[in-house]
Amino acid sequence: MGFIEYMTTSSPAFGTLAWIFFLLQLIGVGAGAYLVYAHTERNLARQVFMRQLGIALLVLGGVGLLASALRLAGVPLISQRLWLWVLLLVDLAVAGYVTYYMRSVLPALEKAQAGKRGPRPGQARSVTAEQAPAAPRPVATTSRREARRERKKKK
Repeated sequence: MGFIEYMTTSSPAFGTLAWIFFLLQLIGVGAGAYLVYAHTERNLARQVFMRQLGIALLVLGGVGLLASALRLAGVPLISQRLWLWVLLLVDLAVAGYVTYYMRSVLPALEKAQAGKRGPRPGQARSVTAEQAPAAPRPVATTSRREARRERKKKK
């Protein structure tokens, strides 16, 4: 039996390697969901990277889980060993690129972003000499109740 024949024959059993692949994809989906929906970072460059990494993990893990589920269901074309190996190679390529990006590109982006921190939400901004203070709000001529009645009449 040749290599091509081995990879393209349908495997009726879900072996140990397939279960390991399934669990890794499940962990990837969980980590991706955490990075997208729950993880916070102070540095904007790192925050953008983590969000994009989370989306990539969700997509890759979702495709891997779909392929595994179809293989468990016994779909003949997806039951070939080839598809899980191709997905594993794609996952390894993405892991290599993420490692390269984290070691080479991200530190420079973090340093560039470190000096550009904007005001935090909730902090009062100081008025500069160029900005004039806002005009005071006019004193109300009617009560709140009367204003509500007028709005209801307009509807």
